[in-house]
Amino acid sequence: MATNDLSSQQFYHGTKASLKPGDTIESCNFPTTYVYLTPNLDAAIWEAELAVGEGLGRVYIVEPLGQIEDAPELTVRKAPKHLSMSYRSREPLRVTGEVTEWTLYHGTRADLKPGDLIEPGYHSNYGQRKKATYVYVAATLDAAIWAAELALGAGRGRIYTVEPLGLIEDDPNVTDKKFPGNPTKSYRSREPLRVTGEVRDWQGHSPEALKTMKDNLERLKQLGIEAIED
Repeated sequence: MATNDLSSQQFYHGTKASLKPGDTIESCNFPTTYVYLTPNLDAAIWEAELAVGEGLGRVYIVEPLGQIEDAPELTVRKAPKHLSMSYRSREPLRVTGEVTEWTLYHGTRADLKPGDLIEPGYHSNYGQRKKATYVYVAATLDAAIWAAELALGAGRGRIYTVEPLGLIEDDPNVTDKKFPGNPTKSYRSREPLRVTGEVRDWQGHSPEALKTMKDNLERLKQLGIEAIED
């Protein structure tokens, strides 16, 4: 069914193509007759990093030039492994800009306030066997949501926007073991993170997805493997 009430929504398209404002994105792979877009930045990041082709993943802000509709072939799944583009169009998309700066998030159960520091040297959110050498941060809200939901502790999950006080690097726990290419935009640092704010309006994962993830972590624990290996 066509979607007509999204005129005020900002849309994104993830790709490895190098584009500029004014360029159009069209379907060119027969028999595919659609181009895909999403209002979810995390989904566009996934699409960009996993896209076929050489070069860096790029996320563009786009304007649909025709009617858009739901993309059930991407979103109707019993157990999606990652976020997907949610809309499609038979008409081109016009590039209006590129996302080049990312908000960074940290998920935890700690009760923090702006100005507080999150530092390495404490036990990991996910294991108590050893102290963490790094602090972890992500540029996708979805990755931070997982961190908040899976963190050890009695408090509720909290997600903070943070500012790294030193260099950050790709988190090999994710990029080497789970999602090559770093589509979750997951990073780590030996230096502290400064809390700049809190994300209060976020939606957690389903109880089924959360149970599956916790079961996997418990299996690793029984094998003597921490979820975070420094």
